[in-house]
Amino acid sequence: MRGRDEAAGAGPLALEEREGVPLSAEQRAALAIDAGWLEHRAVFRRRMIRDGHLRHPWRSVFEADMLFSLIGHNWLEGRVLTLKEAATYFRDFASESTVMRHIEDMVAAGTLVRRPDPRDRRRLLLIPTARLVEIGAMFLEARVEIARRYGFVYDPERAAAGE
Repeated sequence: MRGRDEAAGAGPLALEEREGVPLSAEQRAALAIDAGWLEHRAVFRRRMIRDGHLRHPWRSVFEADMLFSLIGHNWLEGRVLTLKEAATYFRDFASESTVMRHIEDMVAAGTLVRRPDPRDRRRLLLIPTARLVEIGAMFLEARVEIARRYGFVYDPERAAAGE
């Protein structure tokens, strides 16, 4: 008799079954990009610490990466993200205090300035620094390179067309 996990499809797959997994070439490439990024991210973190870009390691690189992306993208789009907005993005998987600790780490590393909003002093603006731009450029170049390695090409015309 099969166990409950196996009946639900949760039993182990044999390595020989991998070719039959119903993933498209694009899906397999996306998975490889994620795995390549994780590998690079570990090396990148060690290099940032070794080269003195970070005064101390970030608590979770995944949360730190998401904060970098949110803050950087909003800033490049002409908006300054607030602490409350950042905490709202994270509310389903990190506490506000966790977000605050990450922000404190970024401030300590010189990658972010936390400043009261002159129009509403209760709001804290999260403003990137030149140091964040420098680190971010290295970070994003690696992401682009990893994506290219697995066949993805930036094509804004096709993207605009919904292809």
